[in-house]
Amino acid sequence: MTKRINNTRTANLTLGGITLGFLLSYPFHAGFVGGLISSGCSAGMIGGLADWFAVTALFRRPLGIRPGKVIRTEIIPQNRARIFAALADMVQDELLSQDVLRRKLSAWDFSGVLIRILGNQEVKLSVGPLLTNLAEDIVRHMEQGESTKIIQGLLQETLGSMNLSQTLAEVLEFSIDHGDVDQVLQAICSAINEYVEQAEVKVALMNMMEAALTRYGENNPTRKMVVKFLPAPSVLAHGLQEKVKTALQDGTVERWLKDSLLRFVLELKTKSSFEESLKRFFLNIPAFMGTSSEKMPSIIEYFIEDLWKNWDERLGMLERNRPLRLKVDERVKLILEKQIGIHHNAIGRMVHEGLDPLTDDKLVELIEDKAGNDLQMIRINGSVVGGLAGMLIYMLGMVLK
Repeated sequence: MTKRINNTRTANLTLGGITLGFLLSYPFHAGFVGGLISSGCSAGMIGGLADWFAVTALFRRPLGIRPGKVIRTEIIPQNRARIFAALADMVQDELLSQDVLRRKLSAWDFSGVLIRILGNQEVKLSVGPLLTNLAEDIVRHMEQGESTKIIQGLLQETLGSMNLSQTLAEVLEFSIDHGDVDQVLQAICSAINEYVEQAEVKVALMNMMEAALTRYGENNPTRKMVVKFLPAPSVLAHGLQEKVKTALQDGTVERWLKDSLLRFVLELKTKSSFEESLKRFFLNIPAFMGTSSEKMPSIIEYFIEDLWKNWDERLGMLERNRPLRLKVDERVKLILEKQIGIHHNAIGRMVHEGLDPLTDDKLVELIEDKAGNDLQMIRINGSVVGGLAGMLIYMLGMVLK
């Protein structure tokens, strides 16, 4: 790895050398060579001092001068709120704009991620007891007669005379009221949390952040300088990963999923288009219509037991069923695209929440660490360019004299 050059030390040595040159050459400034060197060093010293003041004034008070209307010092701490607002807007509207998120979402293989999560051995072991408890709850409710009427209606009446969407809405409401949905959502959030904690996810997020930062600063020096003020892609990726994990662990995602399910139940009750879709679905299960309600608990137990025993095989079938996976991906992406439009402003709030704990000293330390070494080049350039300009002005004066 290339060793980083300490520009602060170089700038100090440059200013010191030019000042020493001025002091040594001044006694001989009456001669041409002495005057040329003295003029160059004098201009370089003035340029270097002026740029030292300007660079230092960005972060603190040079020579103890307080911020004022004429001379501005502590520019970054004084404009802390504006800087945070600009960074939040940049991340929300440039780096992670709605268009960028939608492009990333369109390339996301949701079903593939779901298959990998469900194929994880720990997830599989946690799903087993969940399926067993779910089967026992369903059978117990049926034996108690709480849902017998619904099932008998599905078996005895023709599809043409049934209101399937209303029935499904009632079944879902029943599951929500009795806590079955909560158990499923907890398992889903737990599985996603385990997936998010994987190192591969952090690497993918870091690559996405790095690509976004590169694209933002491409062919634009001003944006490149702004990017230097931001934390490294690995820090941004870790922060985003922690935010997602927090949302999964504190129940935010679980509540959102449950609210979405409740909205779906409401749509089942109010939108007639769901009725035809449900009828077409049940028409593809003729065997179901020939089964008596007395056998239903056994069928459910058998189905869940078979699903558990052949878990890997069923996942393999899902993985090979490309049309079904495409339909699942399409449906999920439509839902998430809608949520992007609704909750996109949360990105800016998250950036603000991440930046607000930074004190003035921490902010200065962060920016100096990222861009301070490059800013010292201003001092070096000021000394060198000022010196050359001073020598040129001296020679022009001699020619025109």
